[in-house]
Amino acid sequence: MRTPNKHATSRSMFGLSLLTSAVSFLLGVAPAPVHAEERLCDSEWGEQGLSIQVGERKNDGQPLKSYDPANPFEPYDLPGDRYLFARKGITYRTVGRFTDKQEGEEALKKVYEEMTYLYTGAYPPYLASLGPYLVSETFSCKVDGNNPVINPSSWLMEKDKVILAGATTACVRGRLTKKLTVVSCDGKKNLITDSVSAPCDAGRVTTCIHPVTPGVFIFEHFYSSPGGGTSVNLRAYDTSKKKKLKSMDWVNEGGPEAEVLGVEDVDKDGVPEIVRSVAESGKPTSMFKWKSGKFIEVKTP
Repeated sequence: MRTPNKHATSRSMFGLSLLTSAVSFLLGVAPAPVHAEERLCDSEWGEQGLSIQVGERKNDGQPLKSYDPANPFEPYDLPGDRYLFARKGITYRTVGRFTDKQEGEEALKKVYEEMTYLYTGAYPPYLASLGPYLVSETFSCKVDGNNPVINPSSWLMEKDKVILAGATTACVRGRLTKKLTVVSCDGKKNLITDSVSAPCDAGRVTTCIHPVTPGVFIFEHFYSSPGGGTSVNLRAYDTSKKKKLKSMDWVNEGGPEAEVLGVEDVDKDGVPEIVRSVAESGKPTSMFKWKSGKFIEVKTP
């Protein structure tokens, strides 16, 4: 899948620090550091998909080989501990990555008949899914497979005593839909569903999760279409109240003087702000700060 190119402009969370601005990353400008402990953009994570399993071994702590989209038939490793349906302590030797079952079955036939050097007779290749990628290494919440949101998800993350489940639908009539569902800690109740639609030629909608205060999140979705700039959709929710607090949409057109929308901890207090700023300089032009249980527009520094 195609990702936004370096000329797109969207304030987000990539770069030198663990959470930075996508506009800086995409423009090639060194971003300012922010206070955060981990990267929370799903373009950085594995995700559910069909692949061809050609072998397995115990997880021996050796470095794992990553998937190379330029060489899809080059074997790579998937750690079973990070996937819902996989066996713990097992590393799977894998070929290909597919969202379409027919495409996967055609590749499986090619591996089985023409690429016998990839597997042994004791482990014939097969097409399978290891389930959603588990962003959190451990879960104190319960992952309930009876909830219809859980199993089809691309990834699952536990944060602030809720489960966040991300999924992308297949293209329908030229558009795909990215969904992020907030699930209760018992795994049974779907508290909030947030979604954004994008043209199929965007390839991928990246979602970044910005914790604001316990139970309050900003969900930042962005994607780029050919000739269409980078579309940014921001949604802020209070998950305990099942309430939407803020919603903003913007198209970052590109160019050094363009105004871009994103999320950044401007004052470095550990709480992110919703910010519009000048792409090249990063100077804020307007800003919404979390105060007294809501986002309030404040003077920019």
